[in-house]
Amino acid sequence: MLRNYLVTAIRNLWRSRLSTLINLSGLTLGAAASLILFLVVRHHNSFDKFNSKYDRIYRVVASSDGNQGKDYTPGVPPVLPDAFRLDFPDAEEVTFTSYRGVGGLITLQQPQGEPKKFSFDNGVVYTLPNFFSIFDRAVLKGDVKTLSEPNTVAISQEIALKFFGKEDALGEVLTFEKNDFKVSAIVENKRSNTDMPFDAFFSYITIKKEREQGGWGGIWSDEQCYFLLKKESSIAQAEKNIPVFVAKHLGKDNYSHQTFSFQPLSDLHFNSNYDNYNYNMVSSQLLLALTVIGIFLIVTACINFINLVTAEAIKRSKEVGIRKTLGSSRSQLMFQFIGESFLVTLISVLLGIGFAQMGLNFLNPFLKLKLQMNFLQDQSLWVFITTCIVLVTFLSGVYPALVVSGFKPVFAIKNLAGNKNSSGYRLRQGLVVMQFFISQFFIISTIVLIQQMNYFKNKDLGFNREAVVTIPIPENSGRNYSIDNSLKMRTLRDEVKRIAFVQDASLSNNAPSSGHVSSTNIKMEGKEYQTQLKFVDDNYLKLYGIQLLAGKNVLDLDTAQGLIVNQKLMRMMGLQNPEDIIGKLIKPGGRQILPVIGVVKDFNTVSLHDPIEATLLLNHLKRYQTLSVKVSLKDFQSSIKTIQQKWEATYPEFIFTYRFLDDEIKEFYESEERMGTILSGFTSIAIFIGCLGLFGLATFMANQKTKEVGVRKVLGASVESIVLLFSREYIKLILIGFALAAPLAWTVMNNWLSSFTYRIDIGFAIFATALGITFAIALLTVGYRSIKAAIANPVDSLRSE
Repeated sequence: MLRNYLVTAIRNLWRSRLSTLINLSGLTLGAAASLILFLVVRHHNSFDKFNSKYDRIYRVVASSDGNQGKDYTPGVPPVLPDAFRLDFPDAEEVTFTSYRGVGGLITLQQPQGEPKKFSFDNGVVYTLPNFFSIFDRAVLKGDVKTLSEPNTVAISQEIALKFFGKEDALGEVLTFEKNDFKVSAIVENKRSNTDMPFDAFFSYITIKKEREQGGWGGIWSDEQCYFLLKKESSIAQAEKNIPVFVAKHLGKDNYSHQTFSFQPLSDLHFNSNYDNYNYNMVSSQLLLALTVIGIFLIVTACINFINLVTAEAIKRSKEVGIRKTLGSSRSQLMFQFIGESFLVTLISVLLGIGFAQMGLNFLNPFLKLKLQMNFLQDQSLWVFITTCIVLVTFLSGVYPALVVSGFKPVFAIKNLAGNKNSSGYRLRQGLVVMQFFISQFFIISTIVLIQQMNYFKNKDLGFNREAVVTIPIPENSGRNYSIDNSLKMRTLRDEVKRIAFVQDASLSNNAPSSGHVSSTNIKMEGKEYQTQLKFVDDNYLKLYGIQLLAGKNVLDLDTAQGLIVNQKLMRMMGLQNPEDIIGKLIKPGGRQILPVIGVVKDFNTVSLHDPIEATLLLNHLKRYQTLSVKVSLKDFQSSIKTIQQKWEATYPEFIFTYRFLDDEIKEFYESEERMGTILSGFTSIAIFIGCLGLFGLATFMANQKTKEVGVRKVLGASVESIVLLFSREYIKLILIGFALAAPLAWTVMNNWLSSFTYRIDIGFAIFATALGITFAIALLTVGYRSIKAAIANPVDSLRSE
């Protein structure tokens, strides 16, 4: 019996090769896309869950009053952890992490010749031994307790092989930030699903005294405090101590109303208010959206299957009638049709796995992930695929099986099954409307996202960013500053300016728009304000084309003699005329009182997610960490090579790197760009699957109207009028789908745009474009089937009843 069903199913699928191919295409794309989305969503939801104490790990985060509302940071003062241990008895372990980002330089001294130089791809951290009591990171060799001693380091297997060419690197010595560290432990490699992506753990005690010099006023976002809550304690109980803790340590001078709160480890990967060490948060709303998209794609593929199978069922109605007349039961017929659905679904899912693997080869480098399908060890993958096969078979097979097996023999043999006025026909129309609803929702969303990204690319930021490269100054910071550093920096800048095709060069702490922000509280005329700080030389305004509205530029001195303010700060002080603030005295936090010597036009210091901030510009040689160079692209490679030679002659112990400022600014919107690309891809898939559904409806209409079209042609109807007859059907369905999709798309995308201070308006043109695209795609899809029916010979359609 089963063999008979299988042979019959294969014959029927082969006989209707076009429909089978369409079904396979739709289901394969739907399965591949949903499988990829499943892997992406599962990956992000798995972050740091491998930690055995996951539910008891928290991060201490800070918030304060800012000019635009609340300011949030994951950073805490380096003096906080010791105080926290004493004042919070609910904490079982308290640790501190001082992170150094990608590109940190490691030097290995050699017995002979030049030392070897390496850079970190994922950054390193200064921390305490009890980091390993809170987080799970297996120790393979040595002892991490030695991190309580200065100048010790624990490194991963991967780094041991990279630096020393062997896994057992205990006792080896490496140099980092002018300190020698002895390798005292080897730990397992970091996992791909962690927000603690550390390759090396340096003993924090080595720099503890230096870092604590800033007291309670020094906060850097990459210096963070984590604690392990005791099993018998509750986080609510611990939070009751925060007000007393803040009052005790920040006192009455807490003008910005800074306070602390506790963020669970489960929130680190999803909360955009606070950063993590991957500098990559993924909102839970986005993951929910990707899940819904995956479900939609599977559902639209199932809708195609239903439409095409029921359309083809009209051709098979005689077969059903004869089988029923010869004694086949309805359950047997249902089993046959469900079996055909299962066969198509199984083949589609298997093909989908292959397409998903090909998709991952592109998606992994694009999303900077390492997603893979491991069928030998990944049980959840088997559960997903099995569930997918069962659900798709059920969704796409049961209804057609019920419809076809329910044909009455007398009507089936006469080919009268599937009347247009039947509920089945209305259901098919409803399913196509759902497909158009999904497709148009995706189209509108994609257009909005692309237009917003184009707006970012073309928005005037208040400074010139074209053909500017930024080059790090490696050994300059407050603790390493010396007269020798000062001379080297200035000499390098001046030599670079003299290179052919170099238009200008400037020293500063960072570019006008940067992900690294320095801020402070200032006092002026008895009032306190919060501002950002830019440490710049006298070439900065000219190189970046920042407009000076009043006063004069800073001088090229070692320390500041005056301040430049932007318009935002001027207006915050209640002044409208730039000349009125010139000469007024400002005291930046921890610095001497200085006069305002100039006012510049506002420029964006951070991404366009946020409004322009009040900003101070002053010269301060100790804080210069970036050489900005404006180059001509006419002979860029030659110019950058010459710059590299001069830079390496100045800093021979370091590795030369550079970046285009445009590329740095693009990183502000990297997640949106990626989302736009992903959404465009899945929108294309949804549109393609929707076209298959439309083709299915057109096929059904052609089968239903075969004799009607023949009669109309005999009576003189033109091809155009017959095509219009078909077009009326799908135009109505498109408009209904659009009416449902437009308000939902507007609501969702308007909510997404609300996260940007600078944004586009969702106008009529966006909806008109989306509707026009849908009509054009639908016309191409249905046009072929409509014209084929319209030009058919009426004799062929009328020769038999």
